[in-house]
Amino acid sequence: MSTELEAAVVACRPALLRHCYRMLGSWAEAEDVAQDVIERAWRAREGYRGDASLKRWLFTIATNACINALQRHGRSLPRFEAEPGDPLGPLGEPEPARWVTPASDAVLFENPTEARETVALAFVALLQRLPPKQRAALLMKDVLGYSAEDIAADLELSLSSVNSALHRARQAIEPARPPPVDEPAPETLRAFIRAWEQRDLDGLVKLLRDDVELEMPPWPLWLHGREDVARFLGSARFAEAWAPGFIALPTRANGLPALAFYRSRVRHSIMPTRFVADRVAQLQVFIGADHFASFDLPRTV
Repeated sequence: MSTELEAAVVACRPALLRHCYRMLGSWAEAEDVAQDVIERAWRAREGYRGDASLKRWLFTIATNACINALQRHGRSLPRFEAEPGDPLGPLGEPEPARWVTPASDAVLFENPTEARETVALAFVALLQRLPPKQRAALLMKDVLGYSAEDIAADLELSLSSVNSALHRARQAIEPARPPPVDEPAPETLRAFIRAWEQRDLDGLVKLLRDDVELEMPPWPLWLHGREDVARFLGSARFAEAWAPGFIALPTRANGLPALAFYRSRVRHSIMPTRFVADRVAQLQVFIGADHFASFDLPRTV
Protein backbone atom coordinates (compact mmCIF):
# COMPACT_ATOMS: atom_id res chain seq x y z
CA MET A 1 0.00 0.00 0.00
CA SER A 2 2.81 2.42 0.86
CA THR A 3 4.37 2.15 -2.59
CA GLU A 4 0.99 2.51 -4.30
CA LEU A 5 0.12 5.55 -2.21
CA GLU A 6 3.47 7.20 -2.91
CA ALA A 7 2.97 6.69 -6.65
CA ALA A 8 -0.61 8.03 -6.47
CA VAL A 9 0.49 11.11 -4.53
CA VAL A 10 3.24 11.90 -7.04
CA ALA A 11 0.83 11.45 -9.95
CA CYS A 12 -2.05 13.37 -8.35
CA ARG A 13 -0.29 16.20 -6.55
CA PRO A 14 -0.50 18.79 -9.38
CA ALA A 15 -4.20 18.03 -9.92
CA LEU A 16 -4.81 18.10 -6.15
CA LEU A 17 -3.22 21.53 -5.98
CA ARG A 18 -5.40 22.83 -8.82
CA HIS A 19 -8.52 21.42 -7.16
CA CYS A 20 -7.65 23.00 -3.82
CA TYR A 21 -6.91 26.30 -5.57
CA ARG A 22 -10.32 26.34 -7.26
CA MET A 23 -11.97 25.51 -3.96
CA LEU A 24 -10.06 28.05 -1.85
CA GLY A 25 -9.18 30.87 -4.26
CA SER A 26 -5.66 31.18 -2.83
CA TRP A 27 -2.59 29.41 -4.16
CA ALA A 28 -0.76 29.65 -0.81
CA GLU A 29 -3.72 28.14 1.03
CA ALA A 30 -4.07 25.47 -1.64
CA GLU A 31 -0.45 24.43 -1.13
CA ASP A 32 -0.93 24.24 2.64
CA VAL A 33 -4.13 22.19 2.36
CA ALA A 34 -2.71 19.87 -0.31
CA GLN A 35 0.32 19.14 1.88
CA ASP A 36 -1.97 18.49 4.84
CA VAL A 37 -4.07 16.15 2.67
CA ILE A 38 -1.00 14.13 1.70
CA GLU A 39 0.02 13.82 5.36
CA ARG A 40 -3.52 12.81 6.37
CA ALA A 41 -3.67 10.23 3.60
CA TRP A 42 -0.37 8.75 4.73
CA ARG A 43 -1.55 8.47 8.34
CA ALA A 44 -4.85 6.93 7.22
CA ARG A 45 -3.36 4.58 4.61
CA GLU A 46 -4.19 1.41 6.54
CA GLY A 47 -7.87 2.44 6.55
CA TYR A 48 -8.06 2.57 2.75
CA ARG A 49 -10.41 -0.28 1.77
CA GLY A 50 -10.12 -0.04 -2.02
CA ASP A 51 -13.79 0.84 -2.56
CA ALA A 52 -12.66 3.65 -4.88
CA SER A 53 -9.42 4.40 -6.71
CA LEU A 54 -6.56 5.89 -4.74
CA LYS A 55 -6.93 9.04 -6.80
CA ARG A 56 -10.59 9.45 -5.88
CA TRP A 57 -9.79 8.64 -2.25
CA LEU A 58 -7.19 11.44 -2.21
CA PHE A 59 -9.57 13.90 -3.87
CA THR A 60 -12.30 13.08 -1.35
CA ILE A 61 -9.91 13.89 1.50
CA ALA A 62 -8.85 17.08 -0.30
CA THR A 63 -12.42 18.22 -1.00
CA ASN A 64 -13.51 17.76 2.60
CA ALA A 65 -10.36 19.45 3.88
CA CYS A 66 -11.15 22.45 1.67
CA ILE A 67 -14.78 22.53 2.85
CA ASN A 68 -13.55 22.64 6.44
CA ALA A 69 -11.06 25.40 5.62
CA LEU A 70 -13.80 27.42 3.92
CA GLN A 71 -15.65 27.86 7.18
CA ARG A 72 -13.14 30.61 7.95
CA HIS A 73 -13.60 33.02 5.05
CA GLY A 74 -14.35 33.38 1.36
CA ARG A 75 -12.44 35.30 -1.30
CA SER A 76 -13.56 37.52 -4.15
CA LEU A 77 -12.45 40.22 -6.60
CA PRO A 78 -13.07 43.95 -6.10
CA ARG A 79 -15.45 44.19 -9.08
CA PHE A 80 -17.74 41.60 -7.55
CA GLU A 81 -17.96 43.53 -4.28
CA ALA A 82 -18.69 47.16 -5.20
CA GLU A 83 -19.34 49.66 -7.98
CA PRO A 84 -16.35 51.25 -9.79
CA GLY A 85 -14.65 53.90 -7.69
CA ASP A 86 -13.22 57.39 -8.12
CA PRO A 87 -9.77 57.31 -9.77
CA LEU A 88 -8.66 60.20 -7.57
CA GLY A 89 -10.46 58.98 -4.45
CA PRO A 90 -9.16 56.86 -1.57
CA LEU A 91 -7.92 53.36 -2.28
CA GLY A 92 -9.61 51.97 0.83
CA GLU A 93 -8.09 49.67 3.40
CA PRO A 94 -5.81 46.90 2.08
CA GLU A 95 -7.32 43.45 2.72
CA PRO A 96 -4.94 40.75 1.47
CA ALA A 97 -7.03 37.85 2.77
CA ARG A 98 -10.21 39.10 1.06
CA TRP A 99 -9.21 38.54 -2.56
CA VAL A 100 -8.42 35.56 -4.77
CA THR A 101 -4.77 35.27 -5.76
CA PRO A 102 -3.12 34.48 -9.11
CA ALA A 103 -1.12 31.39 -10.01
CA SER A 104 1.27 30.71 -12.86
CA ASP A 105 0.20 28.73 -15.90
CA ALA A 106 3.17 26.45 -15.30
CA VAL A 107 1.57 25.05 -12.14
CA LEU A 108 -2.04 25.25 -13.36
CA PHE A 109 -1.88 23.39 -16.66
CA GLU A 110 -0.53 19.94 -17.39
CA ASN A 111 -1.13 20.23 -21.12
CA PRO A 112 -1.80 23.07 -23.57
CA THR A 113 -5.33 21.89 -24.38
CA GLU A 114 -6.64 22.07 -20.80
CA ALA A 115 -9.61 24.43 -20.46
CA ARG A 116 -8.33 27.86 -19.44
CA GLU A 117 -11.70 29.00 -18.09
CA THR A 118 -11.55 26.51 -15.21
CA VAL A 119 -8.76 28.53 -13.58
CA ALA A 120 -9.64 32.01 -14.86
CA LEU A 121 -9.56 34.44 -11.95
CA ALA A 122 -13.18 35.48 -12.51
CA PHE A 123 -14.32 31.85 -12.48
CA VAL A 124 -12.31 31.10 -9.33
CA ALA A 125 -13.75 34.21 -7.66
CA LEU A 126 -17.31 33.32 -8.67
CA LEU A 127 -16.85 29.85 -7.23
CA GLN A 128 -16.09 31.48 -3.87
CA ARG A 129 -19.60 32.94 -3.83
CA LEU A 130 -21.14 29.46 -3.78
CA PRO A 131 -21.76 27.54 -0.55
CA PRO A 132 -18.85 25.11 0.01
CA LYS A 133 -20.70 21.90 -0.89
CA GLN A 134 -22.28 23.48 -3.99
CA ARG A 135 -18.82 24.56 -5.05
CA ALA A 136 -17.39 21.11 -4.42
CA ALA A 137 -20.22 19.39 -6.32
CA LEU A 138 -19.78 21.67 -9.34
CA LEU A 139 -16.02 21.12 -9.51
CA MET A 140 -16.29 17.38 -8.97
CA LYS A 141 -18.87 17.05 -11.73
CA ASP A 142 -17.85 19.62 -14.34
CA VAL A 143 -14.07 19.69 -13.87
CA LEU A 144 -13.12 16.29 -12.40
CA GLY A 145 -15.83 14.41 -14.30
CA TYR A 146 -17.31 12.48 -11.37
CA SER A 147 -20.80 11.01 -11.55
CA ALA A 148 -23.55 12.45 -9.37
CA GLU A 149 -23.64 9.11 -7.51
CA ASP A 150 -19.92 9.31 -6.69
CA ILE A 151 -20.28 12.92 -5.56
CA ALA A 152 -23.15 11.98 -3.27
CA ALA A 153 -21.05 9.24 -1.70
CA ASP A 154 -17.94 11.40 -1.30
CA LEU A 155 -19.78 14.42 0.15
CA GLU A 156 -22.21 12.31 2.20
CA LEU A 157 -25.24 13.82 0.48
CA SER A 158 -28.35 12.34 -1.09
CA LEU A 159 -28.43 12.07 -4.87
CA SER A 160 -31.28 14.59 -5.02
CA SER A 161 -29.24 17.02 -2.92
CA VAL A 162 -26.30 16.71 -5.32
CA ASN A 163 -28.48 17.30 -8.38
CA SER A 164 -30.10 20.30 -6.71
CA ALA A 165 -26.69 21.70 -5.72
CA LEU A 166 -25.40 21.30 -9.28
CA HIS A 167 -28.45 23.04 -10.73
CA ARG A 168 -28.14 26.02 -8.36
CA ALA A 169 -24.37 26.27 -8.82
CA ARG A 170 -24.62 26.28 -12.62
CA GLN A 171 -27.34 28.91 -12.52
CA ALA A 172 -25.06 31.13 -10.42
CA ILE A 173 -21.89 30.55 -12.47
CA GLU A 174 -22.93 30.22 -16.12
CA PRO A 175 -24.22 33.78 -16.79
CA ALA A 176 -20.97 35.25 -15.47
CA ARG A 177 -18.36 32.93 -16.94
CA PRO A 178 -15.27 34.85 -18.09
CA PRO A 179 -15.30 36.05 -21.71
CA PRO A 180 -13.05 34.56 -24.40
CA VAL A 181 -9.42 35.61 -24.42
CA ASP A 182 -7.44 36.87 -27.40
CA GLU A 183 -3.68 36.39 -27.44
CA PRO A 184 -1.95 39.71 -28.20
CA ALA A 185 0.34 40.02 -31.18
CA PRO A 186 4.03 39.93 -30.16
CA GLU A 187 4.48 43.56 -31.19
CA THR A 188 1.50 44.58 -29.03
CA LEU A 189 2.96 42.85 -25.99
CA ARG A 190 6.34 44.46 -26.62
CA ALA A 191 4.72 47.90 -26.88
CA PHE A 192 2.80 47.22 -23.66
CA ILE A 193 5.96 46.27 -21.76
CA ARG A 194 7.86 49.22 -23.23
CA ALA A 195 5.17 51.68 -22.12
CA TRP A 196 5.36 50.44 -18.53
CA GLU A 197 9.15 50.43 -18.41
CA GLN A 198 9.56 53.84 -20.07
CA ARG A 199 6.74 55.47 -18.06
CA ASP A 200 5.02 56.27 -21.35
CA LEU A 201 1.50 57.09 -20.14
CA ASP A 202 0.24 58.17 -23.57
CA GLY A 203 1.54 54.99 -25.19
CA LEU A 204 -0.03 52.89 -22.45
CA VAL A 205 -3.43 54.58 -22.67
CA LYS A 206 -3.49 54.05 -26.45
CA LEU A 207 -3.39 50.30 -25.84
CA LEU A 208 -6.47 50.36 -23.58
CA ARG A 209 -10.01 49.59 -24.70
CA ASP A 210 -12.73 52.11 -23.93
CA ASP A 211 -14.30 49.63 -21.47
CA VAL A 212 -11.04 48.58 -19.78
CA GLU A 213 -11.15 47.49 -16.12
CA LEU A 214 -8.39 47.91 -13.53
CA GLU A 215 -8.22 46.04 -10.21
CA MET A 216 -5.39 46.29 -7.66
CA PRO A 217 -5.69 43.81 -4.78
CA PRO A 218 -5.12 44.16 -1.84
CA TRP A 219 -6.91 47.50 -2.41
CA PRO A 220 -10.70 47.30 -2.83
CA LEU A 221 -10.86 50.19 -5.32
CA TRP A 222 -11.43 49.19 -8.94
CA LEU A 223 -11.92 51.33 -12.03
CA HIS A 224 -13.92 51.03 -15.25
CA GLY A 225 -13.32 52.86 -18.51
CA ARG A 226 -10.25 54.20 -20.24
CA GLU A 227 -10.81 57.77 -19.03
CA ASP A 228 -10.88 56.81 -15.36
CA VAL A 229 -7.97 54.39 -15.69
CA ALA A 230 -5.95 57.08 -17.49
CA ARG A 231 -6.76 59.59 -14.73
CA PHE A 232 -5.55 57.16 -12.11
CA LEU A 233 -2.35 56.29 -13.98
CA GLY A 234 -1.69 60.00 -14.53
CA SER A 235 -2.35 60.97 -10.91
CA ALA A 236 0.34 62.24 -8.58
CA ARG A 237 -0.29 59.23 -6.35
CA PHE A 238 0.51 56.75 -9.11
CA ALA A 239 3.36 58.88 -10.45
CA GLU A 240 5.03 58.51 -7.06
CA ALA A 241 4.66 54.73 -7.22
CA TRP A 242 5.95 54.72 -10.83
CA ALA A 243 8.89 57.05 -10.15
CA PRO A 244 11.41 54.40 -9.05
CA GLY A 245 10.78 52.67 -12.37
CA PHE A 246 9.34 49.26 -13.22
CA ILE A 247 11.04 46.38 -14.93
CA ALA A 248 8.42 44.06 -16.44
CA LEU A 249 9.07 40.40 -17.23
CA PRO A 250 6.51 38.60 -19.41
CA THR A 251 4.94 35.50 -17.88
CA ARG A 252 1.53 33.81 -17.79
CA ALA A 253 -1.05 33.57 -15.01
CA ASN A 254 -4.49 31.93 -14.91
CA GLY A 255 -4.51 31.34 -18.65
CA LEU A 256 -3.62 34.94 -19.52
CA PRO A 257 -0.53 36.85 -20.59
CA ALA A 258 0.88 38.54 -17.50
CA LEU A 259 3.64 40.88 -16.45
CA ALA A 260 5.79 40.40 -13.37
CA PHE A 261 6.74 43.86 -12.13
CA TYR A 262 9.94 44.64 -10.27
CA ARG A 263 10.23 48.06 -8.64
CA SER A 264 13.69 49.20 -7.59
CA ARG A 265 14.72 45.78 -8.95
CA VAL A 266 12.79 43.76 -6.34
CA ARG A 267 9.52 41.84 -6.71
CA HIS A 268 6.49 44.11 -6.66
CA SER A 269 3.39 42.64 -8.38
CA ILE A 270 1.91 40.18 -10.85
CA MET A 271 -0.49 41.56 -13.48
CA PRO A 272 -2.62 39.11 -15.52
CA THR A 273 -3.88 41.03 -18.54
CA ARG A 274 -6.84 40.22 -20.77
CA PHE A 275 -6.51 41.37 -24.38
CA VAL A 276 -9.34 41.66 -26.89
CA ALA A 277 -8.49 42.42 -30.52
CA ASP A 278 -4.98 43.59 -29.54
CA ARG A 279 -6.24 46.05 -26.93
CA VAL A 280 -6.19 45.73 -23.16
CA ALA A 281 -9.62 44.86 -21.75
CA GLN A 282 -8.62 44.11 -18.17
CA LEU A 283 -5.69 44.74 -15.85
CA GLN A 284 -5.52 42.86 -12.54
CA VAL A 285 -2.53 44.01 -10.51
CA PHE A 286 -1.84 41.73 -7.54
CA ILE A 287 0.53 43.74 -5.39
CA GLY A 288 2.98 41.97 -3.10
CA ALA A 289 6.05 39.77 -3.44
CA ASP A 290 4.16 36.80 -1.99
CA HIS A 291 2.23 36.48 -5.28
CA PHE A 292 5.45 35.32 -6.97
CA ALA A 293 5.46 32.01 -5.06
CA SER A 294 4.11 29.86 -7.92
CA PHE A 295 6.17 31.62 -10.61
CA ASP A 296 9.65 30.54 -11.68
CA LEU A 297 10.99 34.09 -11.67
CA PRO A 298 14.13 35.68 -10.20
CA ARG A 299 14.00 37.31 -6.77
CA THR A 300 15.68 40.44 -8.14
CA VAL A 301 16.52 41.83 -11.58
